[in-house]
Amino acid sequence: MPEPVVLDRVAFAWVAANGTKSWSFVEITDANGETVTVECQGLRTVDDRERIFAEFIERLRGVQITGDEEVERLLGLTREEGKANSRVVSALATAVVEFQCRYSGLSMTEALGGKPKERQLLYANLNRYLRDVKKSRTPVDFGEAAEGAAREGFTILKTDPFDEVRPTHTVDEIFEVASVSLERLAAMRSAAGDDVALQVDCHGAFNVETTIAIAPELERLGVTWFEDPVRHRDELEGLCTVVEQVTIPIAAGGDDYGEETFAELVQSGVKYTMQDVMRCGGVGVAARAGQAGARHGAQTSCHSPFGPLSNLASAHVHAATPNPHALEHALWENDWRADLIDPPEIVEDGHLVFPGGVGMGATVNWKTLESVGGVRWTP
Repeated sequence: MPEPVVLDRVAFAWVAANGTKSWSFVEITDANGETVTVECQGLRTVDDRERIFAEFIERLRGVQITGDEEVERLLGLTREEGKANSRVVSALATAVVEFQCRYSGLSMTEALGGKPKERQLLYANLNRYLRDVKKSRTPVDFGEAAEGAAREGFTILKTDPFDEVRPTHTVDEIFEVASVSLERLAAMRSAAGDDVALQVDCHGAFNVETTIAIAPELERLGVTWFEDPVRHRDELEGLCTVVEQVTIPIAAGGDDYGEETFAELVQSGVKYTMQDVMRCGGVGVAARAGQAGARHGAQTSCHSPFGPLSNLASAHVHAATPNPHALEHALWENDWRADLIDPPEIVEDGHLVFPGGVGMGATVNWKTLESVGGVRWTP
């Protein structure tokens, strides 16, 4: 049985990833004085989430935590309260796994039930580059981004081209409204070539009827992944209808929490479940949900368009999950991403190279974080 973890205190760090998005981190120290760092989404130097972290650490101080799945219960949270505080719960739960890896000398892959791997296949997420860095979204921009990613060795690309589409549009309107979106995808297909797979991220932009209408056109363009076409959290029955009538595999779950929720997605027929280790309840939830889904034919593809530390944690989840899909990897947000962790992140020919070692195998390089304008603070 893994050695229990007793948490003691917490500190924070933040850095701007680009002109719009940021990455944030939580340093957690146990009762023995050992510290681990995990990435946590959306933390700011002045933020209510900082107060919640401090409150939760205070509740857990002196309490023996035997496993990551105990965090929600030991905090005295209902499932709805856990979901409302999913970023904090996820960070604490992942930290528990990392501490137990340190105590036992295991890699995170092993602790999650898998066998260590050397490399993890990635897919290139171009969303943040085009929206937050390039800040230009013509079909030419999409084509150039696709060509550049393919040149770097990525064989799977993802984008969110549906800027103009809303769930309120009708079937009669959808092709005119989505005309520029389809031009963006066509430009990517032409620039990247037929050997590169295209995945589309919709952010719930369609309704059931327009999803079914647009799907054949996406299939004609070679789209192999249809992410969040409808807002399934509000309309799970609608998602089931989409799965039944659309032949492109559906991906969902990037903002969902708890193993039961992912089981529901698998039962609805979703092909790719997108556990986000910073939202779903932590790496343990992500791995167990992926393992359970695999028994029913679903594949894990962690939602991971953030920094290199959460990307590495997600890679360990993939390594612990049978037959995972490629892992999400955001491109070109800055030129120092790889050096933000120690040892540096290595991406070769569209694959993430595992660093080896205990736990995740890497942590934040604080010198790099501070040199690019990042800050650290304690509550």
